[in-house]
Amino acid sequence: MQLSRTILLTVLAAILLASGVRAQSFRRGGTEFNAKRPVNIVVDKPYTIVVTEFFHHGQISPDGRNVVVAAANKQLVPTQILQLGPGDFCRLALQTISGETSYDVLYGGDPPAKASPPWTCRDGLLLETRHYKHCNLNSLDSVRKALNSSEPFGSDYVDAVRHSHNPFSLTPGPFLSRYSGYLHIPAAGTYGFLTSSRDCSFLLIDGKEVVSAPGRHGPMRRARRGSRKDVRLSAGPHKFEYYHAAAGPDAMMVAAWEVSPPDIKPKPVAIPTGAFRTRSIGHLPAGQVTLRSKKPVPDFAVKIAGDVPLPDNNMPLIGVLFRDTSPKALSLKAKARWDFGDGQTSDKLSVDHVYLRPGLYRVKFSLKRGGRTIEMVNRIHIDRPVLTRRDRDKLHTLDEYLPILETYNPRTLDAVSLRQLVLAYQAKALAVEAQLEEAKKRTEAAEKDENKKPDDPNRRPDAVRKPPRGRKPVQEVIQSDPLRYLTAAVTAGKVAFLEESAARGDEDLYKLAELIGPMARDRLGDSNLAARIWYGASKKINIGELKAQCAIEAADIAVNDLLNVSAAKKLLDAATTQLGGGKRGPAAGKLQRVWGDYYAATGNGKAAREAYNQAEASLGSTRHYTERTAWRGAHSRSTEEFIRQGKYDRAAAQLRVWQNEFPTEKIDGYLTLMQARYWVGRKKYDQAIAQAEQLQAVNPDSPYVDQLLLLAADCEVKRGRVDRALATLHALLK
Repeated sequence: MQLSRTILLTVLAAILLASGVRAQSFRRGGTEFNAKRPVNIVVDKPYTIVVTEFFHHGQISPDGRNVVVAAANKQLVPTQILQLGPGDFCRLALQTISGETSYDVLYGGDPPAKASPPWTCRDGLLLETRHYKHCNLNSLDSVRKALNSSEPFGSDYVDAVRHSHNPFSLTPGPFLSRYSGYLHIPAAGTYGFLTSSRDCSFLLIDGKEVVSAPGRHGPMRRARRGSRKDVRLSAGPHKFEYYHAAAGPDAMMVAAWEVSPPDIKPKPVAIPTGAFRTRSIGHLPAGQVTLRSKKPVPDFAVKIAGDVPLPDNNMPLIGVLFRDTSPKALSLKAKARWDFGDGQTSDKLSVDHVYLRPGLYRVKFSLKRGGRTIEMVNRIHIDRPVLTRRDRDKLHTLDEYLPILETYNPRTLDAVSLRQLVLAYQAKALAVEAQLEEAKKRTEAAEKDENKKPDDPNRRPDAVRKPPRGRKPVQEVIQSDPLRYLTAAVTAGKVAFLEESAARGDEDLYKLAELIGPMARDRLGDSNLAARIWYGASKKINIGELKAQCAIEAADIAVNDLLNVSAAKKLLDAATTQLGGGKRGPAAGKLQRVWGDYYAATGNGKAAREAYNQAEASLGSTRHYTERTAWRGAHSRSTEEFIRQGKYDRAAAQLRVWQNEFPTEKIDGYLTLMQARYWVGRKKYDQAIAQAEQLQAVNPDSPYVDQLLLLAADCEVKRGRVDRALATLHALLK
């Protein structure tokens, strides 16, 4: 008997599978939908409208027509799509049925054959914002027409007419907005209305303009006589509209009233939320997604938690929380994998991630168990969050993000994100350098104070003075080496030019090379790596002028740092061909200046002088003699001071600006002397000697030749080549 029953069940299951019968149906309104999310209301919350948000994993059409909401009895309820996008974000509102607490949001597939019932509820105040369109800020009709024809940002039910920014856009900018709903007047009487805004605003009751603040202006800080407009209203609902336009990045809007105002001097208060019946509006989360064609699938929640700005950069780092919201039976003992859409991944169920720049990212979350992998993909818009005053004490710091950034694979980052990663490491290095400088000053100040005090006979010889409260000890600061972060920056950035990399885009690659090339050359003192970076950039970049500039930078390093004139010649020939007939401009000027260095290094003084003069002519400077003299003096004094202080990276940067602005200074000789002193400070004696040889070829009559020869002789001694030092001194005597 038991065997017969087993056979019967097996046959029945085979028949069902063969016939393609699905375990569940998402048919509502005459259409079979692809996905379903539940929304459940707590029994003691008598909401008339419920707003919910979710990611629709690409299932909802751009027009939002293939979405319905049904009660537990499968009856469709009135629905409003409040916002679609950016990405796969959806916010909708549903009108509830009395006594019903369970609803299903169904979406995906074809639009329903049967339309949802019309919206009838008069509760709540709806705010919608749209992209700014040029209009007459003094005209309600013009503002309304612009709003109705512009692209929406989003909308939601709010408590009052009171905002200081666009709540549906993470990027500041101009926008248009409209509040709409019904004002429920408890008793007939006189009501006085006021508006304050930046810029124009118009308040309407029952379709008639009551009060306005037209034009472009700042908000009214104090209520003035004549700013209130009084109207008689009967008891009951009255249609309420409020239009606003912010023509710049800053915005503010607020509407207020007085009930039965006793005086012409306005004393407004905020319109109470009860007048819009906002307590009848509930914001509830949508439940886990279920797909009609599959068993339970993974799901996740996203929260933009904060951001960290980088110095002199309008793109912040953005911290995002990704949380697994899949059914427990699905995620239990499963292997998780996140693909964040920026080339980075994680194998944790819930994870904190840092995006290196704003953008729209395709995030994939997958779970693998028993050899079977199922996934969920959503397009997520990432940008810096709008922080309120309550959030100010929760600001993120770069130190919180660095442990995450240090795990990133630079090969999978695009060029812009890779540059952001380099800038993050650079910002940390600069912060550590500032701490070291402060610690050094504190130590010097403490030593001075200690020397001024008389000896304390009761003080132990081994007593250590504690640092002031709130300041790190010097030893703790010293342990954090800025070179560590600079090395990490260059190590990450060089991948774009020396290895297989996802970084693309000529201009973005050039900006990256512009950042890490000097960093490797000047900050790390690794000229060989800097030359390889610039040479690699010249091979990956296709735009002629940018390609030529990369070759020029590589040639400059080859001739002056690496003393490899043959490599410099090939690079200069290539750059000359790429620039074509370009005779003027910074690129042409730098090319001729490096040609001058090449000729000087090969002993061709005449060609070097011609090249330096042509470089100056290519720049086309309009500075008069006095201004040029002042600038040359400023460059020389700054370079001298940086070399004296041992700040060789800053000295190198100053020397580079100096010679690029005034190439003929290489003929005069003082610039060449400063370059030689720079190389001595770096203990690069061959390079310092080469500078002396260049000036001898270019201008043997320079008043700085004798100093350079003495410096070169000293370098020869330090290299252990006394015979060459003597030869240099004999050359000086001659």
